[in-house]
Amino acid sequence: MQLAFALPWALVLIPPALGLIWWWYRRRRPPERRVAGLWLWQRALRKGRARRRLDLRLLLLLLAALLGFLALSGPSLSLERPGPLIVVLDTAASMAATDLPPSRFQRALELARAHLQKAPQAVLVLPGDPPQVFGPAPGSSLVPALEQAAPRAQSTDLAQALAQGQARLPQAPSLVISDKPPPPGSDGYLNVAGNGPNVGISAIGPGFVAVANAGPGLWRGEVWVNGRRYPLEVPARGFASLEVPQATLEARLLLQDSLGLDDEARFTRRAVRVEVSGEAPALERVLRLLGTARGSPGEMVFELGTPRREPSRFTVFFAREASGQATVFDVERTLPYLRGVELVGYSLRIPPAPQAPGWRPLAQSETGQALAWYHPNGLYLPPVESLQDLPAFPVLLYNLVAPRGEQRSGLLRAEETLLPRPIPSQPLPPGLTLSLGPPLALLAALVLGLELLLFQRPRRAAGLELGT
Repeated sequence: MQLAFALPWALVLIPPALGLIWWWYRRRRPPERRVAGLWLWQRALRKGRARRRLDLRLLLLLLAALLGFLALSGPSLSLERPGPLIVVLDTAASMAATDLPPSRFQRALELARAHLQKAPQAVLVLPGDPPQVFGPAPGSSLVPALEQAAPRAQSTDLAQALAQGQARLPQAPSLVISDKPPPPGSDGYLNVAGNGPNVGISAIGPGFVAVANAGPGLWRGEVWVNGRRYPLEVPARGFASLEVPQATLEARLLLQDSLGLDDEARFTRRAVRVEVSGEAPALERVLRLLGTARGSPGEMVFELGTPRREPSRFTVFFAREASGQATVFDVERTLPYLRGVELVGYSLRIPPAPQAPGWRPLAQSETGQALAWYHPNGLYLPPVESLQDLPAFPVLLYNLVAPRGEQRSGLLRAEETLLPRPIPSQPLPPGLTLSLGPPLALLAALVLGLELLLFQRPRRAAGLELGT
């Protein structure tokens, strides 16, 4: 139950208005009374001072004014009425933080349980990939599924989870319980974030470890990497990196903080399985140096020939023949595997255009002649013989192959490690809202009518009698 006022400033006027009514009432001219003797009137006044009586008329006037100003302020009473409800409980990694005892997730469980137990029909959604959806069913019957939930070492998509719940129970209000901002379309939101410090490993790769600090001050500590301790300083709400000589790493932070899911991480490499169709000695040498393994089906395919289809797996085509030669003037800069690949200014042979849809120019000459092509699932390049002596050739193959063999564990997204901070909650809209202004105005009018009936009419009747 919640009481609100549309015009709360009107409440400030109540004390001066009541004081003005009291002052006016006390200053009014007293009515004339006929008495047999003045000494009898003075004696009656002395008895009245000793035993004061309640002035009913003044009380009615004050009460009417009070009720009138309360009605003017526009009061409304909001009542909670149990009804259908969609509950989205965030299970992201940051919910495991213990800066809100016993943890953010345990606090969220308590809130979700209280709302589910009051709902006659409910849907419970646990975000994930894919989201887990329970119900519609009586809210109390979903509590066992709620008790089995736990934070996961991943981020969550609250908008997707909310859409799944709304599809199960249309028109029902939704309540999101999370430490991150609510998604658009939610009716209610309860924030369970805290302000505790946290330091975690945010990235790891060949020869480096990156650490994030969610605390308000500089963090000085140690990072354990492959059995050796390294000192490190990380600025507040920032990142710092540590370079180490090893290619495969196992790292751990030596500390105790709010979130333990991001304190350990590992980076290893595995052999990427490839298929090679055709004879290309230079290509074979580079693939052996990259530690690839032959196998079918391969994760990547290298094929000699012109694309005649859209590839279903990532396929690198090398043209068997080419006509003419041109200098590379421009390349597509947005592709991640072109990082460090210098082709501009080098002369390449011109391959025939691909005979399948979906291919777009990767490298072009000054006249707009396409010298290489790319597809969301592949590459089409000039013959191997025209590329094998270029510095860009092994770099390109490394960029294509190496990321597929990299294995990382223990990492969270940066926003999870930096820990979301508290923001205002948005309670669910009330089930029933009653406007108290009209009833209070009517009651004020009735009180004034009672005052008129008790005091004004008898005085007028007495005046008429005296006049006759």
